Amino acid sequence: MTTAKAADRFDDIKAATLTHLEQHGCGCYPYADGSLLATLTAAAKATTVVELGTALGYSAAWFASTGAHVHTIDRDPIHSRRAHEHLARHGLADHVTLHTGEGTGILPALADQEADVAFFDGYPPTTAAVQALAVTLRPGGLLIAGNMALGGQAEQIRGHLASWRHTDLGETLLAVKPQ
Repeated sequence: MTTAKAADRFDDIKAATLTHLEQHGCGCYPYADGSLLATLTAAAKATTVVELGTALGYSAAWFASTGAHVHTIDRDPIHSRRAHEHLARHGLADHVTLHTGEGTGILPALADQEADVAFFDGYPPTTAAVQALAVTLRPGGLLIAGNMALGGQAEQIRGHLASWRHTDLGETLLAVKPQ
């Protein structure tokens, strides 16, 4: 027995991101499974999400589709502009605040948001980026760290989050901030 895979409601953003990657050569990738992000966000009953690595808005769209308000950060102004266009076309622009600049510089200003979910998927992981995201999370909040298979400082990050309740899926690490 086979089951049909559900249609990706933001497939147009995913396709645009892959086309942009090919043309712009910037390392702009969509997360592999946006519906998983939405499921985790809904399960956490998240009202606020902080995302590092907007690209063209694919994951922000999935987060916003749950009703959460998303603060998303990308260093490339072209990405921010294109993400806004995609989110507006899907009626989600009012649920997303786009920040353009270096994440580790912007995240401290978002620390008082007490995010329910924090997401990293912008580039090979760095300890500084994950620590800055962790500060935005409320106690009991969920950190989703993507790109762990790309190396970077993945082992140091795993060590830093060892005291958190966590599940390491290889490419993605899920970790709950201690109470």
